[in-house]
Amino acid sequence: METNQTLPARPVLTQEQMLAAIYEHTRKTMAYMKWQLYITLILVVLPLLSLIILIPLMMKSLGSIYGGGSVLYQ
Repeated sequence: METNQTLPARPVLTQEQMLAAIYEHTRKTMAYMKWQLYITLILVVLPLLSLIILIPLMMKSLGSIYGGGSVLYQ
């Protein structure tokens, strides 16, 4: 049993309409990539930078708690 279904015909677009559609998709893609960059910076880069700052401070305070002096901070 074969069904012979045809797809609905697409409307014929002019070149200007196609270029406008391409521009709109490009604009949306650029906005998506911009937000992806912001989220990456917030979730990856900022925590790494804060760890670079916080680890030496934590090591110094841990050293003072246990009575050991660190050679780096004397």
